[in-house]
Amino acid sequence: MVSMSYVAWMAEFMMSYGISRAALLKGTGLENRDFSDPDGGISDLQHLCLLRNALQLSRDPALGLALGSNRPISTFDSLGFAMLCSETLREAIQMGCQYQKTSGRFSGRLVFLSLRTEGDEAVLEVEVATAPDDLVLFAVEDMLGGILSSTRWVTGRPLPLREIRCGFPRPAHAEAYRQYFPCSVVFDAPRTQVRFDATFLGTRLPMASSNAARIYRAQCEKLINAAAGGEDEWVRNIRTQMLLFSDRPLSLEECAARLGVSPRTLRRRLEERGVSYKGIVDDVRAGLARSYLESPRLSVEAIAERLGFSDPTCFTRAFRRWTGMSPREFRKREPRAPPFLLSRAWPPGPPSHPKGTPGPGTRRGAIRSQTRSPRSGTIKLLPDRGQPYRPLPLGALAGGQHANFPAWRS
Repeated sequence: MVSMSYVAWMAEFMMSYGISRAALLKGTGLENRDFSDPDGGISDLQHLCLLRNALQLSRDPALGLALGSNRPISTFDSLGFAMLCSETLREAIQMGCQYQKTSGRFSGRLVFLSLRTEGDEAVLEVEVATAPDDLVLFAVEDMLGGILSSTRWVTGRPLPLREIRCGFPRPAHAEAYRQYFPCSVVFDAPRTQVRFDATFLGTRLPMASSNAARIYRAQCEKLINAAAGGEDEWVRNIRTQMLLFSDRPLSLEECAARLGVSPRTLRRRLEERGVSYKGIVDDVRAGLARSYLESPRLSVEAIAERLGFSDPTCFTRAFRRWTGMSPREFRKREPRAPPFLLSRAWPPGPPSHPKGTPGPGTRRGAIRSQTRSPRSGTIKLLPDRGQPYRPLPLGALAGGQHANFPAWRS
């Protein structure tokens, strides 16, 4: 369930495009809702309708980047405050990944974020399980922008970007990426990743409070429990680790180490609950496999590689064991959800960006792709805190001072 705090902020944000609250909420069933209700929320269908209204009315194909880059961390509710109170950026990101499902939007359900390090680089990887065809690129760009804004909120500093890799074709609005990412941007990459200096993970957070972090973490746990219908905490935590490392199955020993317990303790906890570690792993991999197979964009061979199988034959054998049919039989017999092919023609119609240009001294990043050249355009970055919105220079986003932050995030 999406919180009302996010809906209220989005309604205010879209006013900068000249879109009234009534127009934005048309057909959502939210026209007469009280946005100040702390326990209120909206359904998935209402959320999708809200986003489609925003895209259609704004005619901004880069709206996902704009929303993600300007979103206040307070709209993540308990998760946002848990991240703010973490000791380091690494801890905040790990908190965000572990409880990403609590945001109630795409994150943690349709789009997954994970963290790892490769040498001197930290890698935040965005992976799409499945999503409505017309909102996939929006969801990914919203998360990419959210990574920047959340980092600014929790550290008070910009993320030291090295490279953005986009696992989709170059969109028509690719030029807008220059306004948000002062680094190299590569399209048609194998995976969607944000790469930055790994030493930044050790940054101490100015609002760190171990007691407050524990309180907000407990609130996130309650939200997860409610969403999972009371699923056992041990089982849920193992599932979370499986999703963070979906490209290979974690051994019981590795999972125990990540959960901070001994392998013997983990085995005992699972035995007490009448479940097996292998059963949980198979269940998670089977769920991911079904989601991937709903997309015609992914071949069986590519899915096998994503799930960490040594070859497609092993994957086919495992999938048959899980479901009683082969992957190809599954695709023929199951009704498919709309494919999440990232089309070069998305979104329909010519892009139109709100007025506003980047500030002087903007650093430009190189954008590389094997696809056609983009159409140029400008993008508008908007501050938080409810004051009149105005375009922000790129320096406020990724190059030094930031006008709308006192001191992350799907």
